[in-house]
Amino acid sequence: MNQLNQNPSQRSIYIWNITGSIANALLSIVALMIVTRFLDDRQADIFSIAWSISLLMATVGTFQIRMYQATDVKGVFCFRQYHLFRIITVCVMMVSSYIYILMRGYTGKKALVVMVICLFRAVDSMADVYEGWFQQKERLDLAGKALTYRIIVAVIGFGIGLALTKDLLFSCLILVASYMICYVFYDLRYYKAVDAFRSNVTEGMKGAWIVKMVMEGFPLFINAFLIASIMNAPKMVLDTVIEQGMLEQGVQTAFNIIFMPASFLNLAYIVFRPLITKMAVMWNVGEEKEFLKILIKVEIALVGIGIVILAGSALIGIPALSFVYAVELAEYKRELLVVIIGGCIYTFAAVLDNALVVIRMQYVLVLSYVVTYLYIKIAAKVMIGSWGVLGGAISYATAMGVFFVVTAVMFAVCFYHVYRKRL
Repeated sequence: MNQLNQNPSQRSIYIWNITGSIANALLSIVALMIVTRFLDDRQADIFSIAWSISLLMATVGTFQIRMYQATDVKGVFCFRQYHLFRIITVCVMMVSSYIYILMRGYTGKKALVVMVICLFRAVDSMADVYEGWFQQKERLDLAGKALTYRIIVAVIGFGIGLALTKDLLFSCLILVASYMICYVFYDLRYYKAVDAFRSNVTEGMKGAWIVKMVMEGFPLFINAFLIASIMNAPKMVLDTVIEQGMLEQGVQTAFNIIFMPASFLNLAYIVFRPLITKMAVMWNVGEEKEFLKILIKVEIALVGIGIVILAGSALIGIPALSFVYAVELAEYKRELLVVIIGGCIYTFAAVLDNALVVIRMQYVLVLSYVVTYLYIKIAAKVMIGSWGVLGGAISYATAMGVFFVVTAVMFAVCFYHVYRKRL
């Protein structure tokens, strides 16, 4: 316990933070890979849609308050307030999950699997509030360790459960149980063991603090919920079409597999994230031209990386994915390339999204998400109805195009407006 109180090196903080981020990014990939190797197409489809729904519901559970919590160095809220707020949002999340299952008309094992995977996300959301506190207290090493160990133990338990029983629901329960055990053993144990984590006391904000926290997190929550809904829209339409017998079992799983590489360029963007801080410095000292130069350089670099990713995917994408997931995907090469193009366009838009935050005009971003959401809700139904999986890929890629265009126009208008005011 005394060792946990020792100040970690910057190297340790960096390594564990990166390790945790990588483990979290690989979780979806590895979980689906295990499922496709042990279960039939129908059960794999159920798991795929349950996972997608849980990601949507997780935005309710976290309410996107983690970043505010991690940067709350002035102590506007204490940990007990963050913790109580998270309990409330997680309860709302589980109720919302149940209502969503009813709205989708899921019954039997499918309904249970979706609910259990949402419970898995609920445990993850509770762990996240502790890890946000660790981050605020400059102990990202402990946050990274807790996240890494939790994912490794859960994936191993999930894999063993599937290998021995071939029962999806039972294995999902193992996944939840593993997360709960690791949550207690790592997050709660770290919180109790490290003195700095218990130094904060409750301030006299009474009930008003809840309203203030909702106000702080609501814009980010709306954006996160909408983008998760946008990403899920083609998957939900495919789920309906499969249930109606218009497409065969296994299509949902195939679409989720080819959707995985859509985030490759966004992962590459992590390397350029420190430049956002430099952009903020340039903007704050009145160097608007330097700000634009950095922004343009980042976009050009990402375009170059995107072309490499697209070319690599065209050459080895399908064989590699087919090998990893043990699923024949030869007929989905066009769909894969369209999805990757969409993922690249999304990353280009994300850079402009971050730039709007730098110039403190982030509130206008809601318009981008709303317009894109309305577009894909219509496009996904029409295109999937006409072209099946290819329609799902096209609806996603064109939606990202809409997102990029609207965001770019708003950035140009906002930048010009603020720049003119500074003259």
